[in-house]
Amino acid sequence: MDSLFNDYILYYEARMKCRQNSAVYIHSYQSEKAIYDLVTSCANMEELQAKADQFRALAVKNAVALVKDQEIFRKKVYEDCKEFVRSEAPAMILEKIDAMSSDMEIVEMVNRVHQKNSIDITVDQLVGFFYSDFIAMENIEVYQQASIPEEWKKECEGYAQDIMNSGKKIWQENQLPDARNWQPGWILNYDLLQEERHRRLISVNDIELEKKIALHKKYKPA
Repeated sequence: MDSLFNDYILYYEARMKCRQNSAVYIHSYQSEKAIYDLVTSCANMEELQAKADQFRALAVKNAVALVKDQEIFRKKVYEDCKEFVRSEAPAMILEKIDAMSSDMEIVEMVNRVHQKNSIDITVDQLVGFFYSDFIAMENIEVYQQASIPEEWKKECEGYAQDIMNSGKKIWQENQLPDARNWQPGWILNYDLLQEERHRRLISVNDIELEKKIALHKKYKPA
């Protein structure tokens, strides 16, 4: 056996063993084994080269298997974390992957799916405008509710109104138009705040959250 052909056998054996007994790379192991079996069925490089078409077909199946294994695992992780918007990309890839017939088809399909999903993720994360305003809203509440001498109340109310006015201006002139570049007609959907992927980022109890939502609707109205 010539040295180059022996290196081929060792290489594909290592690839196969790398996936062996893996709980994640189940399809990949089978496809790697199929390639290894094809290589070891040959006596030399000439025989392997004569089976080039079979080899290329198995290589495509191997790419399909790898993407399938990775996306199955990603989908499970996202669903376990209740990141349902992010889980849409692996779900869509898994629907399409078996129909792919070349490496380029796989790459192009995966890129298209992720490009679309990245927009969906960005739109979903626009709800972050709410919890990024927490400090401003807390300052408004302090100025509006502080127990202070009567002569200072009007001044404190003025400070609260200044924050409200500044927030409304930024919202109407910058943040809302920017958000609608991603999704025309976008409005902040406060119901999303109750979904776990967003709720876990907001470290207040439910009663306080409802108070903040009511204030935010005044602070940054649609």
